[in-house]
Amino acid sequence: MKVILETDCKVLLDGISGNHYNNSWAILPLLDEIHDVVSSFEEVIWSWVPRSANRAAHAAASISIRAMELQSWVDRPPLSLVGVLTSDGLPCPPLVASAI
Repeated sequence: MKVILETDCKVLLDGISGNHYNNSWAILPLLDEIHDVVSSFEEVIWSWVPRSANRAAHAAASISIRAMELQSWVDRPPLSLVGVLTSDGLPCPPLVASAI
């Protein structure tokens, strides 16, 4: 399977590509885990996306930081995220989108 992964974190992208010149050693365990996961894919393309163009991911990360328990947003994203997904032109489950 071929995948394209996008991030708005330049430090992470640099670390994934092997550039550790910024001395962000705190993310090395995360980089090791990422390399383990992506090794199972046929091809992985990494892409940097400015945060201004990545509102849905930023909103989801902000919500998850405040969450008290694990949640699955596949079938039903939080209402606070539906507006961002819709404005970015991303798909939303029909039942949730129509509830707004």
